Amino acid sequence: MERSEILAIISLLVSIFLILKLIGMQARINELKYDVARLEGLPEAYPLSKQATAPVYVKSLDALELAPELEQRLQFLLTGGKKIEAIKELREATGLSLKAAKDCVDAMINR
Repeated sequence: MERSEILAIISLLVSIFLILKLIGMQARINELKYDVARLEGLPEAYPLSKQATAPVYVKSLDALELAPELEQRLQFLLTGGKKIEAIKELREATGLSLKAAKDCVDAMINR
């Protein structure tokens, strides 16, 4: 093999390596964009749920603003002693984690 062929092969391998790194970085950027959108409360950050009854917007994890219909449904479940069902419904509608949904439902109970 000539020196130019070896350099071409090395250049090709380096290019492939850089492309793979770029793809990995782009995936991470997309994950970070999703996290930022979720934390800023943008509705497009939440996947649509089949059972979502109303839109939900999140300003922050501490200040959760629910659509009135969803909040009424959760209050109805809570007055009926169905805390677990309320947590499930909140998670389905918002995409919140189990802990975040439980904390929100606990805050609703304590109001």
